[in-house]
Amino acid sequence: MQRERIMTLLARKLAKEITEEELSELETLMQLYPDSLYYEETLAQVHFKKDPEPDAERAFERHLLKYTNDFNEVATEEPLPEKRWWPRLAIAATLLFIAAFSWYFMVQPGPRLANPDTIVTCGKDTRKKLMLPDGTSVWLNANSRLEYDQDLFANNNRQVRLFGEAFFDVAKDKKHPFIIYTEKISIKVLGTAFNVKAYPEDNKTEATLLRGMIELSINNEPEQHLILRPSEKFALTQSKTDEFRSALVIEQLKPISISDKIYYEETSWLDNKLIFKDNAFEELMPKLEKWYNIQFKVANPQVRDYHFSGMLDKETIEEALTAMQLVRPFKFKMLPNNTVLIY
Repeated sequence: MQRERIMTLLARKLAKEITEEELSELETLMQLYPDSLYYEETLAQVHFKKDPEPDAERAFERHLLKYTNDFNEVATEEPLPEKRWWPRLAIAATLLFIAAFSWYFMVQPGPRLANPDTIVTCGKDTRKKLMLPDGTSVWLNANSRLEYDQDLFANNNRQVRLFGEAFFDVAKDKKHPFIIYTEKISIKVLGTAFNVKAYPEDNKTEATLLRGMIELSINNEPEQHLILRPSEKFALTQSKTDEFRSALVIEQLKPISISDKIYYEETSWLDNKLIFKDNAFEELMPKLEKWYNIQFKVANPQVRDYHFSGMLDKETIEEALTAMQLVRPFKFKMLPNNTVLIY
């Protein structure tokens, strides 16, 4: 309810109807919910009209339907006797803001990334940091590639294409969203910090948000858009045999405490650590393969269901597997061509 209250107060502020007490309340709420800054920034970019264009009307109707349950409680509140007109106006302004917010992200035109002139790659056992022309910092994980076009950035079209995994700390720009294209999802932001894991060979694509706000869309379902908030993780799992069968999950990040220090499994690679908690070996294998530039060959299928937790820093793959043998019984053998046999 607090976020709805923020949007109501922002609508009053826009209409220049906000009181000093409400303005103080708004400032307090904005401090408690820092990501609400992006509501205000987006609202400032939208020009409201008395007669919305047909597209805006359809957007409003779609979002009114989508958010009906969220606003039922607000809509049924008893209006104040001295200002019976205001609650309905505030609700309408709030809903219109939601529609306008989504319209700003979804419909705003701009050239797509077609023929990038700059390609940055990372090898299978390296990580790299780079600075984009707009001041955005990017950390590329192993076996990843980032593509962008210098001319587009020069014209304030901040677009990149990612193959693999990267952490973005996006330079703030209220007027020009930053867009990331991957094989399965697209992400649009104004200025924020988040991790994207989108290796083409994996059937799972993930986005992990640390601060700010991001909007995601699924490439084969472009009409579906999702808003991710701080400390939330998005995961899309698609069947390798049927691209239209997919499972979508949004969940809260789970911090992991190791030696009195807090880590997140999804971003531990930034600290040159591979952290995993209760991962099945089936799920852990691709992480280890990328981390050590190896390939597993599993002769004992039972091992795939074994679960492990731990942190790898400077350990070799032999040391890592030896430690895992203390948890569950299995054998391994190093083969030529960076192959590891599990039996």
